[in-house]
Amino acid sequence: MIQIFILGSSSVYGVGGKSGWADPLKQVFHDKMYRENGVGEKYEVYNFGKSGATIDFVRQTFPQQLQNYRRGGKIITIFNVGGNNAKAEGKPDNFVSTIEEYTEEMSELLDMLKAKSNYLIAVGGGFYDEAKTNPKPNPLTGGQSFFTNKRKQEFQDRFKKLCEERGITFVDVGVDGEEWKEKYLYEDGLHPNQKGHELICKNVLVEVEKLL
Repeated sequence: MIQIFILGSSSVYGVGGKSGWADPLKQVFHDKMYRENGVGEKYEVYNFGKSGATIDFVRQTFPQQLQNYRRGGKIITIFNVGGNNAKAEGKPDNFVSTIEEYTEEMSELLDMLKAKSNYLIAVGGGFYDEAKTNPKPNPLTGGQSFFTNKRKQEFQDRFKKLCEERGITFVDVGVDGEEWKEKYLYEDGLHPNQKGHELICKNVLVEVEKLL
């Protein structure tokens, strides 16, 4: 059996769409197994997304998830996390992580995921409408968070570089900022809309299929 563990924050959980990008990915594999003349129960797909999750949350919870769910076959880990490390909370310069802290935390996470998985796929994010995200009311805390494209891109560039250094597949959204905001951005200015989730799913699925 191949198990697919999908880790991350609100985008993985599915905020902004009727089904987030992890959900149709699961449906693809359920169709492979359970359609007429399907392949049988060869796959399990788990969505461990949590809104507001940071790198440290994923680093702490993944070993327990493995302990409770692992069956002994191959594991494909797909993850999108770190955007909440780049944001500021309460005021524009109160950042969750500096770029140096982010680099250290992400490096530790990547090394741990690589050691515990057979294959890794890192997933990048889209772009923000800063008129809505700088600041953005935080529905979880009642306060304000500050998300900017400049800082997000700095952190995502570092994320991509750290993955490249370790031979980890990195999946981008594949469109520029203007196209993303026009077609693929939810009305909150932060998360993918349904089309955005479908685009991410399509891009991720291409890489997953190469591993099967």
